[in-house]
Amino acid sequence: MLHRFVVAIGAGCAAALLFAVSTQPSLLAMALAYLAPLPIMIATLGWGLDAGAIAGGISVAALALLSEPLSALLFAASVAGPAWALAAFAITPIARYFRTHKPDAPVHPSVGAVVTLAALFGIVGSAAVLTTIIVVYGGYREGARQVASAVAALAADAFDGAPDQLTAREFADALVRFGPPAIAASTLMMLCVNLYAAARSTQLSRNLPRPWPDLPTSLALPWPLGVAFLACLAAFYALPSPAAQYFSVGAGGLGGALALQGLAVAHALSRGLKMRPLMLVALYACCVLRAKYTLPVLAALGLLDGFLRLRSRAALIPTPTPTGQK
Repeated sequence: MLHRFVVAIGAGCAAALLFAVSTQPSLLAMALAYLAPLPIMIATLGWGLDAGAIAGGISVAALALLSEPLSALLFAASVAGPAWALAAFAITPIARYFRTHKPDAPVHPSVGAVVTLAALFGIVGSAAVLTTIIVVYGGYREGARQVASAVAALAADAFDGAPDQLTAREFADALVRFGPPAIAASTLMMLCVNLYAAARSTQLSRNLPRPWPDLPTSLALPWPLGVAFLACLAAFYALPSPAAQYFSVGAGGLGGALALQGLAVAHALSRGLKMRPLMLVALYACCVLRAKYTLPVLAALGLLDGFLRLRSRAALIPTPTPTGQK
């Protein structure tokens, strides 16, 4: 018991420290802040839900002492709470609470359910940010104007001497327009990447309380999410602001989840190919270097898989017999 408590305290302090360095203007600080959910998730997966909850509470308290209560509250709502809830959901044997479940049904939540919950956290968090801006500035248009002006002022130095293709003001306006869906998608990615890293490290230490799933075949989202994504995308372009911005939040969160499903489809369909490692390395490089082109393609692939079950169809295709064999 004492060991688990010490681990929880250490994880909470580590999470608070990782988030606190986000105030430093450097790429390394941003990368470390991205890993802030990781210690809380490791404590939850490896040492129990109570240890993860203690780690989350310690991180919020430590951040309130190191920084200020407002930063601690923001950290609790955007990082600590979702990190603990997602990790707890992933290892909770929910099938035990349903008496009518099939005997051969999986005990723990599916990978698709975990990704769906992460998308929900991203959507709710982005919608909360959008609502806060509208309330603080007394309307969406005024809020968008104020935020765009602030971003343009901060980015003015970066655009000095740059080609005339894009100005700081145009960049700020585009950021304001596409910021809400970007926040939803990036929150989803942050939670999923950290959960994967935490689960892998916990599995290596033999403390993961659930079997490791085959991600390329088990990451399957419910097909109604694809319909909801298309509806949000259509409403984003058809409706006026701020209603369009709220629908863009849904499109961003669900689009990110579909992109993860598309990535799983690419992993599954490329199995058995000789050039598979090189293909996957190139795919991940494109996701980082050309995200604005690659991620929509992956989302479209995930959307098609949701309706057509591409992985199931590929599994039914017989493997060709090598030449010379019967």
